[in-house]
Amino acid sequence: MYRMPTAFGPAPGPRNVPAEKAHLRYTKEVLTLGVVALTDAELLSRLLPPRCRLEGEARLEVSYLRLSNIGWLAGRGYNIVMISIPAIFEGAQDTVRGSFCPVMWESMTDPILTGREELGFPKINAQIPAPTVLDGMWRGSASWEGYRFFELEAGAFEGPSAMPAAGGSMFFHKYMPKTGEWGTAEVSCMTATGEEVPPQVRSFEVGTGSFSFRSARWEDMPTQYPIVNTLAALPLQFKDAYLVNSSGGGDVSSQRILR
Repeated sequence: MYRMPTAFGPAPGPRNVPAEKAHLRYTKEVLTLGVVALTDAELLSRLLPPRCRLEGEARLEVSYLRLSNIGWLAGRGYNIVMISIPAIFEGAQDTVRGSFCPVMWESMTDPILTGREELGFPKINAQIPAPTVLDGMWRGSASWEGYRFFELEAGAFEGPSAMPAAGGSMFFHKYMPKTGEWGTAEVSCMTATGEEVPPQVRSFEVGTGSFSFRSARWEDMPTQYPIVNTLAALPLQFKDAYLVNSSGGGDVSSQRILR
């Protein structure tokens, strides 16, 4: 399994751990703080790639994840802000129902590179501190080079509650430009996650919450401002929030190309 730089041989990573560390392959602790909002269906549909359409309510879901004790990172961790939209992909051969992820921010370079190149995840970088909790209220944020573009808060959690049934696959648009032919794709395809080793869910609680994206100028976020501004322009009607503590789970080896 190679990634750049290739001169040094196969690249270690989440799906290529040293043989003597194979027992750590699925090791991780995950805290997930999520908030769901209803929004404008037409505006939300613009975030979907070709052959995809909304399914059910026009919902925007933001998940704020704290990952720790990760086996393939030798016990280190990182944090994620992920956007998902309930949708359906209808291809020539495959039909997939679940959630489309248009963007996800992560706080460490290594999982960004492996996720983009191996899986086709739309990962980009941000400074994402671990969420804080005070008097039952959880808060999180994300910044780029000092510009805070995202904030989330949630609380009034009650539980334990029963974990809801899985809502289908996560799917993504993998795109890599062709060198020297600017504006042309080297790779442009849909990818989806299949069946994975299930995590061990320790608790699942439901509460209330909200989130916001702060509009940015080119000067604030010269490479990410179109993303943030598109999300900031969506009208939001917040529904509910959830807090999940889990451990283990798959390494996304099930990821495949959709056709």
